Amino acid sequence: MKKQLIAAAVASALAVPAMAQNVTLGGLMDFAGSSTSGSQPNQEGTTISQTIGVSATSVIRIIATEDLGGGLRATAQYALDPRTLGNDAGAIGRDELFIGLSGTFGNIRLGSPNSIGLNTYQIAAPLGTGVGSGYAATVQDYSNIRYSRSARFDSPVMNGFQVSFLYAPGNDKVTVATPTTQNIANSREVTEMGLRYSAGPLTVGVANVSQAQQTNSATLNAAAINIAKTSSNIFAASYTLGATTLSFGKNEGDALFNRTATVTVARKSEGYRWGISHSIGAFTLLASYAVQKTDSIKEDVAGFRGDYNLSKRTAVYLGYENWDNKNATTAAADGLTISPFPAVNAGDRKITSLGIRHSF
Repeated sequence: MKKQLIAAAVASALAVPAMAQNVTLGGLMDFAGSSTSGSQPNQEGTTISQTIGVSATSVIRIIATEDLGGGLRATAQYALDPRTLGNDAGAIGRDELFIGLSGTFGNIRLGSPNSIGLNTYQIAAPLGTGVGSGYAATVQDYSNIRYSRSARFDSPVMNGFQVSFLYAPGNDKVTVATPTTQNIANSREVTEMGLRYSAGPLTVGVANVSQAQQTNSATLNAAAINIAKTSSNIFAASYTLGATTLSFGKNEGDALFNRTATVTVARKSEGYRWGISHSIGAFTLLASYAVQKTDSIKEDVAGFRGDYNLSKRTAVYLGYENWDNKNATTAAADGLTISPFPAVNAGDRKITSLGIRHSF
């Protein structure tokens, strides 16, 4: 009898944190068979992968939440990249990794939460960052996906308005390549601010992305010592009319990566995008068109995707993207020596894909 009472007491004690804390496993898997062609170098090919021609980013998430009482909640998210599980390349960094606290004051996250620039872009991006969106070709000129070792604050939503602030201190003054406890790896200092309004059919967002000049020693990274201070403004809006959503986005300011061999240079970059999505029963049709100009390099991306939703979690899709760099110039001739500019070549690249996506 005593053993039964002790066992019941232990079980009761252990049940309290089990009820207060919740751990979930979720994510998304997306595979596509794609065919690539075009006049840009090395573009011909056919493959099945989780990267080329897909509609979304494959990721495995472990999310833990705990109710701390008084309206306060703790959240931790850990993300795995299913493409590299078991490989020497590692399996972290495919999605947000953070720990945070939320309550009546808003939400604070430390780690690598998504950037405000990315979230603002998404308002006017029916194709997300997948095939047809032109994300890699255009958006990375003025916005990063996320920053390691950053902090983000999002205010409560009041009358449809929400304010956001992100800061990554950078620690870009280290002088040796091997980090120590006093000397962590290099990154640029970043400040992002955003304002978002969402009510009824209308969503509007504005953001500013500012990065300090890179000042680390040449002994650490000689290729990154002359990157200029940059600032870029982003605007995006979407409006839903029944089964149809129309969207528009614009950016203006400096390109994120601005460097010549010996001189710090701020290069201007501006662009815009239009988007539309429409649902017809189990079908969803999505399309967008984006233009981005950085100095003499001008790119436009037209994209389309048709989804057939087998359920709320599973869809098959057909995707198409045409990326066209009309300028007969090279990145090297233009002095653009920092990623993502080395991939820019004159000509076009077309991707046609057929894929399947499942969220869990």
